[in-house]
Amino acid sequence: MVSLGAAMVALDGTVISVANPALSAELDASLTDLQWVTNGYLLAIATTLVIFGRAADRFSRKGFWLTGVVAFTAASVLVGLAPSVELVIVWRVAQGLAGALIMPAGVGLLRGAFAGAALSRALAVWSTCTAGAAAAGPVIAGLLVESYGWEAVFFINAPIGVIAIGLGLRHLPRTPKRQADGRLDVPGAVLLAAAMMSLAWAVLEIEKAGSAGIVLLFFALAATLTVVFCLRESRAKEPVLDLRIFRNRTVPAAALLVVLAFFTLYGTLFFVTLYLQRVRGADAVEAGVQVLPLTVALGVASALVGRLNARFGPRPALLAGTAAIALSAFGLSQLETGTGYAGLWPWLVGMGAGVGLVSVASTEALVGNVDQRLSSVAGGLQQTASQLGGVLGTAVLSTVVSSSVQSRLSCELAANGVHGGVAEAVAADADKVAQGIAPVPPGANGALTSRITDASHEAFLAGMSSALLVAMGAALAGLVAALFVRPGVTVSRDEVVVMH
Repeated sequence: MVSLGAAMVALDGTVISVANPALSAELDASLTDLQWVTNGYLLAIATTLVIFGRAADRFSRKGFWLTGVVAFTAASVLVGLAPSVELVIVWRVAQGLAGALIMPAGVGLLRGAFAGAALSRALAVWSTCTAGAAAAGPVIAGLLVESYGWEAVFFINAPIGVIAIGLGLRHLPRTPKRQADGRLDVPGAVLLAAAMMSLAWAVLEIEKAGSAGIVLLFFALAATLTVVFCLRESRAKEPVLDLRIFRNRTVPAAALLVVLAFFTLYGTLFFVTLYLQRVRGADAVEAGVQVLPLTVALGVASALVGRLNARFGPRPALLAGTAAIALSAFGLSQLETGTGYAGLWPWLVGMGAGVGLVSVASTEALVGNVDQRLSSVAGGLQQTASQLGGVLGTAVLSTVVSSSVQSRLSCELAANGVHGGVAEAVAADADKVAQGIAPVPPGANGALTSRITDASHEAFLAGMSSALLVAMGAALAGLVAALFVRPGVTVSRDEVVVMH
């Protein structure tokens, strides 16, 4: 049941990729709105995971997990009922906060219940469910959007949440409040959340014209808050994030690998699904089915990597995974308007397999290299890294696409014989082109419509290609980080608590 809660959180991180076009059309959302629908959720999780993980370790992992599932279920229903994109974003943030209660407490429950090889198997199951749900999101979303509308991708959480709550109440062990000296480090928690929010906000502001000063201000603020946070935590009796865990080189290396892997995954899903629906003309179901190779590969790799880790340690899986992600990002960067499905699915397989390998291997390395008492914090750090990677991937790659479209669209229009006032009108709608939409003016004849469509799609694909090459570079950096990862230690048998 712990994996079921994690699957809900992971699922809602990716279902939105296929639901975005329908949501955009119904609620008249811009590319920036769509970014916030995705990133508001991921950012809320990323800024509070470590905080809630520390609180769960101190008070009650079971209580935090159950509270999170209840809140997540309610927020999901409210997203589906939202009449405007602004309210969708608000309730998506509420979903993210609830998800931040679920994820680290779930890892802590597993670490407290299993040890040694059993812990490896439990983490493999947990990671497989999480990664599989994230990858299955587009397929499930396609079926639901086509049949019932975009709202259905959130309403589906209601029955899943009810089942998870029932199982949790019956089977999760009681975890009474841990008696410890001092109080939860509230100032440290606020500093950490503010630092991460400032960093994310700086990245999200990059694409806006004339915002260079604001971007630099938020980057400087993030750096300052990070320094103050580290000084605070080094002196706190009960730190929200015990900085000593970073003395083990595996911890920062594994966290960085997660950031880089999910940077590429979320950015790829965001634009490949737009490509399939807007450029290739697939409906929601077809788009979901066409990314199925990524789903299957991710699930299979996640299920098998536990055995590889047990025999060889996490480093081989991490090296293979990051290499597969980089190669697949390059392959996807070569897509064209006329590319057949045979030119797409092998790269989706490579992407899914690579992320599956990195996700499970990094989780085991990270959680296995910290003290058992801080297992929820380690789980929170791993999940923070994945959500932060998603925020950065979507934001950075969206900026690359938008900038490329702005610079290429006029040239593509001219090359396709679109000039004068019509070209100016289309260029003014560059934001739509960055979503894969061809903004054809009313009254345009068939030939003009075709030329505008070709130019818009070529500009979008040029931007997507540039973005995926950036993603490839990020994945290649992961090859270096993987060299610093070593196997985790096992806990003793007297630390095992049987989960009923």
